[in-house]
Amino acid sequence: MTVLSLSAIDLFASALGAFILLVMILFPYYRNAGSDDAFARTQEIQERRRLAAGMIEEMLADQRSSQSEVQDLEEANRGIEAAISRLRRQMADIRTQLAEEPVVAPEPVEEVIEEAEPEALVAGVEFSILGLATEAKSFVFVVDMSGSMIAYTDLMIKSVLEMLEPLDDSNQFAIIGFQGDPAPVLWTYPDRGLVRGTPENLESARDFTRSLARRFYGSTPTHYALLSALQYPAEAIILMSDGEPDNPPGFIIQDIAGLNRFESKEIHAVAIGDYTHNRSLVQFLQTLARQNGGDFVGVSR
Repeated sequence: MTVLSLSAIDLFASALGAFILLVMILFPYYRNAGSDDAFARTQEIQERRRLAAGMIEEMLADQRSSQSEVQDLEEANRGIEAAISRLRRQMADIRTQLAEEPVVAPEPVEEVIEEAEPEALVAGVEFSILGLATEAKSFVFVVDMSGSMIAYTDLMIKSVLEMLEPLDDSNQFAIIGFQGDPAPVLWTYPDRGLVRGTPENLESARDFTRSLARRFYGSTPTHYALLSALQYPAEAIILMSDGEPDNPPGFIIQDIAGLNRFESKEIHAVAIGDYTHNRSLVQFLQTLARQNGGDFVGVSR
């Protein structure tokens, strides 16, 4: 038994020695197998992972910020939609109220018959202006200067000069020329208010009237011109035009008559040019004059 045990120990010792010898022989080859490179690559991969993790975190932060902004925009949009809804309801209420308001129908007008120029009765009045009978002492002459008036330039200028003829120092007056470009444009004499009909003022007014001949163009903002004329402290307004206004005639008649109800100014109307061929123009001017205590007259070529 003792001999066997010693033999086993010798065998184990020899095997261990052989193992140690093999390890010492193979150890240099193990170092040359690239264990250092593998470690470096592992570190590089770990560094890339850290960088990628940082980028992912930044992207997630940006995403959270974008989501917050989207939520804010959605909330603001809901507020805007609510405001628009309120405005639509208000507009619907206004339309309902307007629909319930009675509309004054314009007075019927006589059929236009082509004949000699009508003459207004002047008996019992102080004088007439271009055939318009009036006892007024102060006037605003409202002159259509739209592009269609170019064909009647000389006739319009002549008619305005004739209206100035009977005026004297006992009268006050102003002239408003109007046109659309496309917004309303006014040419006025004097710059503001009324002037007396002195020889000097009348001569200046004639020069101003002649200067209008070079400025005829654009559309016909009659409503705006009449609203401006109502601001003058004059007893009578005389509108001169050759064509239909930009705004609906019925609206103009109703609005001006309603405003003039408190002013009680005479509003006279003069149709210039081939007015007998323009029934709508004549109906508009006749109705406007009749509902405001004025006369209508036509001046053709």
